[in-house]
Amino acid sequence: MMQIDNLADAMFAAAATVLGRLVEQSAVAGAGMRADHEGSIHTDGDELIALADIPSIGAQLVVRFQREDLAHIVGLMLGGEESVGELGPMQLSIASETVSQIAVAMAERLADDIGAGTAGIHAELCSDATLLPPPPFQSYSAPVQLENDLSPHIAVDFAAITLSKLGNAEEPPQAAASAATAKPAPAPVAAAPAQFAPIVPTQAKKTPAGQANLDLVHDVPLQVRAILGKTVMQLRDVVSLQQGSVFELDKLAVDPIDIYVNNILIARGEVVVVDDKYAVKISELNPQVG
Repeated sequence: MMQIDNLADAMFAAAATVLGRLVEQSAVAGAGMRADHEGSIHTDGDELIALADIPSIGAQLVVRFQREDLAHIVGLMLGGEESVGELGPMQLSIASETVSQIAVAMAERLADDIGAGTAGIHAELCSDATLLPPPPFQSYSAPVQLENDLSPHIAVDFAAITLSKLGNAEEPPQAAASAATAKPAPAPVAAAPAQFAPIVPTQAKKTPAGQANLDLVHDVPLQVRAILGKTVMQLRDVVSLQQGSVFELDKLAVDPIDIYVNNILIARGEVVVVDDKYAVKISELNPQVG
């Protein structure tokens, strides 16, 4: 199996390719640095956490992004040059899809490099720390240099169980053949300073403000939920429910219902009927959570 640091560098290169495509700029990944994460990973801090699943080997990857970096990236995707500041519901939805695409690309590159299948690989923004694998982690971090001098950092964490899965994965045939015929390694020499590939400016694409780069994610399916209301019941009350039972929700009949996209509250509205089907008429966008 390849060394983990080599795998991480290849994954950061894949991340740079996806990020460059999303912001329509050249992007080059810097050298990965070992920076093990101590203790559990928290989802309520200054980072957005993506959890990627690789079904072919039963492993998971944790990919971390700085919120401040993503605010700048979302600003670029919306056609601006500055950060959007605080990530509101709509901006957070864009950031969520962005980190998911990057995490999937990193997981697919890992699977390719160890000779595992890529079918079924998926990633989602994780807001529940209990869903993340437990420590300890072997962690790496690298900057991705964009041509506008923005340099967001991406970190990837390999949990102990993931490392064990990678250790059991078969080495790609090409790598195995190369290893069998390889000459003895030369004596170690002092490492040369890291060299970054030159950044070649690309022709800026003129698109209306608010439309730049979003075409890349327009066809991505999203889960939309309209929440009429919620309630809390004890188990004895739930098991006693029968046909005709009535229980109250936490909203009045005149209150608007909440509309979630990928578990993010983006709007509120009222229930209407269209062609004998229930529908929702939007009355408020980007509502404050309260």
